[in-house]
Amino acid sequence: MRVIAVTGMMAERTVKRYASMIKLDIDVLVLPISVAAFITPEYAAECLKKEDLHGYDMILMPGAVLGDVSLIEKATGVPTFKGPIHAADLAISFMEGLKLSKVLPASDFAKNLIRERAEAEIKKIKEKWHELYVEHGGLIIGSRNNQIPIGSSFPMPVVAEIVNAPQRGLDEIGKLAKYYASEGAEIIDIGMLAGTPMPAKIEKIVDTLRNSVNLPLSIDTLNEDEIKAAANSGIDLVLSLDAGNIDEVSNEVIDTPVVVLPSNMKKGELAKDPVKRVDDLEKNIERAKDLGLKKIIADPVLEPAFQPGLMNSLRAYQLFRERNHETPMLFGLGNVTELIDVDSIGVNGLLTALAYEVGANMLFTPEFSVKVKGSVRELATASKMMFLARNKTTVPKDLGIDLLVLKEKRWVEEPYAEHEVPKARIIKSIEEVDFTPDKTGWFKIQIDRDNKMIEALFYHNNEEKPSAIVKGKEVTEIYQTIIRERMVEKLDHAAYLGKELGKAELALKLGRAYVQDEDLF
Repeated sequence: MRVIAVTGMMAERTVKRYASMIKLDIDVLVLPISVAAFITPEYAAECLKKEDLHGYDMILMPGAVLGDVSLIEKATGVPTFKGPIHAADLAISFMEGLKLSKVLPASDFAKNLIRERAEAEIKKIKEKWHELYVEHGGLIIGSRNNQIPIGSSFPMPVVAEIVNAPQRGLDEIGKLAKYYASEGAEIIDIGMLAGTPMPAKIEKIVDTLRNSVNLPLSIDTLNEDEIKAAANSGIDLVLSLDAGNIDEVSNEVIDTPVVVLPSNMKKGELAKDPVKRVDDLEKNIERAKDLGLKKIIADPVLEPAFQPGLMNSLRAYQLFRERNHETPMLFGLGNVTELIDVDSIGVNGLLTALAYEVGANMLFTPEFSVKVKGSVRELATASKMMFLARNKTTVPKDLGIDLLVLKEKRWVEEPYAEHEVPKARIIKSIEEVDFTPDKTGWFKIQIDRDNKMIEALFYHNNEEKPSAIVKGKEVTEIYQTIIRERMVEKLDHAAYLGKELGKAELALKLGRAYVQDEDLF
């Protein structure tokens, strides 16, 4: 294929550099206009009619060009399409299966295409899970229309814990369950209070959750009375049984999937040595089987870094899987993520990769503190990534699903070269120390986190309460409304508002606190 890529003068060097990296016959045509985005289809058509286009199979216009490029094709007789917005993405225009558009940039389609392929692969697994379950085995959590399969043939589902559930109101519990479901959780866990049994509250909590979400429910407790109450309420999964409670509750959970620990928490026993821990876990599992339990999930217990030690607990996971190929394993990440001051998104991504490597089958997490908010969504995404990577026997990269939030694979900005702006006057920026308030009034910017909105409270000068509040999800619509309502006159005030609104929007997206006039980072 022979292609002619059109660009403007400022992007010439960049486009030629990226075109040279593509194994196709690509020539770059530079039109006498500075910025590629300023090229119009009409102007390009006039310019290209004068060129010798014999032998070319395609004209690739910059993705930033506005309008429909069909008239260029009509004028030249050469198929014409839009390439990507950024020159650095030029190669994606030639992705296998990508259909280029005459109206929208190639970058819009390429990113979506890669992600759609990845999502379609995951969707296919979920649609034919019954078939995979029959062929490869596993365990089913839930009943009726809310069944979740776990096993090596399926992406790991995320179990999201509602921490200290008995201390919360039923409305809050229902709201949290809906939030977790929207974030990608596939099982909702009722987190009870260690040392303070409240079995009487379980029935109402279960009823509230059943009415809030159509997902399997689990309970996180070692207390026998709470386990019995949950079983009587039709709980779908019990976390957890160990040597201290298994004999007393086995009859109540005989048909319920249960998580078995390597401990005896009544005696405060949990082996630190990985071999001893796995030995104890296997003994507890054998005891469960002797008592008639068949739906068993092992939890070697993941522990925080250094104290008591992440690597030791990972060794226990690996050793258990080497000795027990079929028994599903639960991988509880919450303690690790909570007890390390590192952004949860990176920790959760890496731990999920390790979970797949050691052969775990379920991910368990709360969102206990502010710093781990979003962990359910992060794990749900990471689970898809690592499942695809494992199935494709590749590293978890370029899969169409990622956890890149604050960093990118590559920078797309291009700094200007000195020779491109030889006559430009360089002006050193100087801060003005004198301040004159805007006569119209002033603004207090804040975040409505529950509704994911930004609020601009407008105060007339010397007034203690706002006379108006501009609310919105997008910065553009907020400042346009402020300008339209004539709530700002001075240019520096308008610039200041733009800066603060942008900070608020970023804080909302990243889950950081926003305080007006303070740095975000």
